[in-house]
Amino acid sequence: MWKEWKTEWIKVRYRGIGLILLAFAGLLILWSIWALDKLSQKQLDDGYRILFLQIPLLDTVLLPTMTAMLASRLCDAEVKGGTLKLLCTLEKKGRLFDLKILTGACYLMVFTAVQVVLILVQGAVHGFTRPIDPGQILFFILQIWGVSLAILVLQVVLSFFFENQILPLAVGIMGSFVGLFSWFFPNGIAKKCILWGYYSQLCFIINDWDQETQTATYRDAPFDVRSFCMLMGILGIGYLAGKRFFLRKEI
Repeated sequence: MWKEWKTEWIKVRYRGIGLILLAFAGLLILWSIWALDKLSQKQLDDGYRILFLQIPLLDTVLLPTMTAMLASRLCDAEVKGGTLKLLCTLEKKGRLFDLKILTGACYLMVFTAVQVVLILVQGAVHGFTRPIDPGQILFFILQIWGVSLAILVLQVVLSFFFENQILPLAVGIMGSFVGLFSWFFPNGIAKKCILWGYYSQLCFIINDWDQETQTATYRDAPFDVRSFCMLMGILGIGYLAGKRFFLRKEI
């Protein structure tokens, strides 16, 4: 298993995945510099809450597309290189699928960690007065990494089944738009049926807008454990179904 996973990292070494993650992380960093620079000191007192709300909102737009690109790069050697049949004679077919998911999960964890570091650095630079809640860092990781991992499973399956990667990428872009619109949906079963909508469903910060004063106030909300369990169920079912489809794929 270890040697096979090491081989996966060798295969993706020159696929430009690091540059993709760096580009998307750069967008988040530039946005945070621009957004926080426009806030008053009073608003910066709630800086951590602002970032815990606004970064997932941006992730809803960016991460479905980024994850589609990530999955495409992970499967590129097998799909475009035509080596799937050869590789499946050297290692178990199901293990190849598992290693793709595991490798992608590592990339997504690194990207999530970069966002956590960004939040902490911005808090130190701007001097947020309200202290950060360590529990909310955990909630943030579960929110971003958990949803992105479920999307990754879907995108890996699509990338394996379509030699032309335009369709999987189109699904990722569509997911960005659907996820963005889901922020405006009321909480309910309809919202929970949208995979990309879990970025907003699991948000633990509430934004109250005062029309008269044109100001926003931020307050904590309980982490939606039930929705997170539903997401883990979707992830598990998606993984098992995706692996079954992959095992039955003609190579």
